Amino acid sequence: MAKKFSFSFPIAYPINDVHAALVSPELWQRRVEGAENVTMTTESTQPGTLKIAVTQHIGGDSLPAIARKALRGDLTIVRVDNWGALNGGSAEAEFTADSTGLTSHTSGRVVIQAEGETTTYTVEGETDVKARVIGGALEKGIVQMISNLAKSECADTEKWIASKI
Repeated sequence: MAKKFSFSFPIAYPINDVHAALVSPELWQRRVEGAENVTMTTESTQPGTLKIAVTQHIGGDSLPAIARKALRGDLTIVRVDNWGALNGGSAEAEFTADSTGLTSHTSGRVVIQAEGETTTYTVEGETDVKARVIGGALEKGIVQMISNLAKSECADTEKWIASKI
């Protein structure tokens, strides 16, 4: 059964700066620089939009023991974020993350919303792991990883903006 999630984080910059950062291929390239077994592509079909696809290969021996129980071999995760244009005081991205080696699917959306001179970054979605008995435990772990990743990406976005001002 899929596990739903929702969480929000503040970003200490105005919406225009936050959106400009999130649709910058350079920001995303910097995030994967130096990472092992990671590839990334970006594509913009119109101004103020960006589609990001990141593929990460993870050796089975570096996964938590509970994941190794459901997985034979390595894990490949493909994450796709598709940012839309800024529309007034907000913008949205739809995202998916799918894996091979362990059948899982995560999808949802990110909304950035102006809050005066700051921005709120909200992630909502659901994750589903097809692994009998331990699927629910893996889903909880995935939700925690998504929360940690979103918090980290907000902090990284703040650093990126600060370096550009």
